[in-house]
Amino acid sequence: MGLVSVLTAVAFAGVLLVLSAELTFVVYSGGACVLGLLVSGVGLACGRSCVSTEHVNLTLARQIRNLTVAFTVFTIVFAVLTGFGIAMATTATEEPLPLLTVAGTVTMVAALMSVTNAAVGLRLFPPSRKLLAEYGSSGQPVGPPGR
Repeated sequence: MGLVSVLTAVAFAGVLLVLSAELTFVVYSGGACVLGLLVSGVGLACGRSCVSTEHVNLTLARQIRNLTVAFTVFTIVFAVLTGFGIAMATTATEEPLPLLTVAGTVTMVAALMSVTNAAVGLRLFPPSRKLLAEYGSSGQPVGPPGR
């Protein structure tokens, strides 16, 4: 899911770059929304680094979860700002409506994907106590292996 989000964010950034000649505020706020998707996707994709041979790094898992949730909130805030920008631009007749529709669609899909990243991150990072107990771990912090 994280890799799909990263690739989608890169594609959406290209679309917004093409639209940047016509729309200013909508592209900038939509770009911030896509940036939030990119960071939450990278956080989710880096989740595998929490697990090494027979060990789960719960601290890193919590940090990745918090990063994913924080940038999802960031994405939602800028999606709302982009929606207001689109609403204001549609009242003005000089902005082309098809470009506003594309920018709105990009922003909406980015926000939905970011919310999906947060849902996955909350579910997987850190693992639940039930899942840890299934594999024989208490979920309590311990020192490095060998102590």
